[in-house]
Amino acid sequence: MLNYTIRWISALLLILVAVGGVAAQDQPKPMPVATVNDVTITQQNFDFELQQTIGQMAQRGQMIGEETLPMIRQSVLNRMIDEELLYQDSQAKGIAVPDQRIADELAGIKSRFPSEAEYQTTLTALNMSEDELKIKIGRGLAIQQLIGTLTTDIQVTDEEKKAFYDGNPAMFQTPEQVRARHILIKVAPEADEAQKKEALQKIKDLQKKVKGGEDFAALAEANSEGPSSAKGGDLGYFGQGQMVKPFEEAAFALQPGEVSDIVETRFGYHLIKVTERREAGTVPFEDAKDRVGQNIRKDKEGQVVRSHLEGLRAKAQIEIQPVNPPPAAPAASDG
Repeated sequence: MLNYTIRWISALLLILVAVGGVAAQDQPKPMPVATVNDVTITQQNFDFELQQTIGQMAQRGQMIGEETLPMIRQSVLNRMIDEELLYQDSQAKGIAVPDQRIADELAGIKSRFPSEAEYQTTLTALNMSEDELKIKIGRGLAIQQLIGTLTTDIQVTDEEKKAFYDGNPAMFQTPEQVRARHILIKVAPEADEAQKKEALQKIKDLQKKVKGGEDFAALAEANSEGPSSAKGGDLGYFGQGQMVKPFEEAAFALQPGEVSDIVETRFGYHLIKVTERREAGTVPFEDAKDRVGQNIRKDKEGQVVRSHLEGLRAKAQIEIQPVNPPPAAPAASDG
């Protein structure tokens, strides 16, 4: 479905924090890349959206080459045109977003930053004022409300859920899983032999206590140097390929209640206790039907929105100018 929510605004801001932001620049005179019913989409705004889309793709590890850029540019422009059409339709239908709703969303975005200073620094890097951000939030919320009115009557029957479940058996297969606790004594990659020996002695001492009958969870909570220590070392359920190989091999060789010998990984030394096992199988329909229903509803919502957009585009006056690539970022220097 076309996912028109304000979450993308927060995500884009936080991506810029992660990658260091973009340099603020003097803005050139706005040049149009498209007009939608006499509303201009400027080159400046298009470049902004394109850069953020590329940033999101890079964060997901997607490769971006010169051969894919034209397709990405066209996709971004189409999305901006669709958003403008939906926003204009929301205003034509009298949809108004209360100021308090915008303020609440803004507060939620700001709360995801470590500090007010970092939030303000990111806005500056984006050449965006807080008032401009509020406008973006308001537009996103208005579009959300419009889509809500379009999709409110969508229903998903149990028959539809069951037909999807029966028609896609591979989606509901579960691999073999184990649930385990562990005690970790960390060894830094740069540790010398004396430090490794000290860590090994610590885990051996804890191993003796486990063999002596002391409670594994209590020992993990008091001694483990991993983040799971607060939960008594509980890692929850995991399947093949989710843990580093030595840890995985040791865990899957154990039966519930058994404790491993000392296991060495790149993180340090571990003791592992498997508490439960789940054999490979199929998720029952009753357990899966809510998730199936949500997916079917999303598909139906997407169909409704796409159909509505086709109608809006058919009636709209849309003019598209040649899309220019954004200015290349300056090359990094060694200095």
